[in-house]
Amino acid sequence: MLLSLRHKFIFIHIYKAAGTSVTHALRPFSREPLLRRRTVPRLPDHITAAGLRDTIGDLFDDCFKFTFVRNPWDWQVSLYHYMQQTRKHPQHLLVRGMSFGDYIRWRVTEDKHLQKEFVTDAKGKTIVDFIGRFENLEDDFASVCARIGISATLPHRNPSRHADYRTYYDDATRELIATHFREDIEMFGYEF
Repeated sequence: MLLSLRHKFIFIHIYKAAGTSVTHALRPFSREPLLRRRTVPRLPDHITAAGLRDTIGDLFDDCFKFTFVRNPWDWQVSLYHYMQQTRKHPQHLLVRGMSFGDYIRWRVTEDKHLQKEFVTDAKGKTIVDFIGRFENLEDDFASVCARIGISATLPHRNPSRHADYRTYYDDATRELIATHFREDIEMFGYEF
């Protein structure tokens, strides 16, 4: 999560959807002294929009709120490889010995998180102003920058190394994602 009082924007950081790159590009525009009349507590990097709204109140409504989402099949491949490649990840030891199929079965039964949870309220209403797509990152990031009135360059940070996501799936694992991430697939218009 990144908040700029001067530029009045909030970036909701969904993990493994270019969030580290976006944060790196926009951090210089959020380094500012907090207004004396408003104090903002230290917040988690991956706080949901609803959680942030509950924490900062009216300030949430005063800002342009945006995020980036990723195709759920691609998202899980990236997350799997990132968790395996990053020893400091809290679930590295759990995932490092799993095959991709085992990981998908674990993910959908034990630790499922939807991207839509980051951008909706308890009633399922979208509460951010713009949802960019990882697959259209450069153009969508340029749109965000134009909207908040800044010029920034988007670096490529925190990548996981892997082949095209489609090569990791068999019929069973592809269907597990289709079933368990149906809400994300429908909300953001993705297909395999």
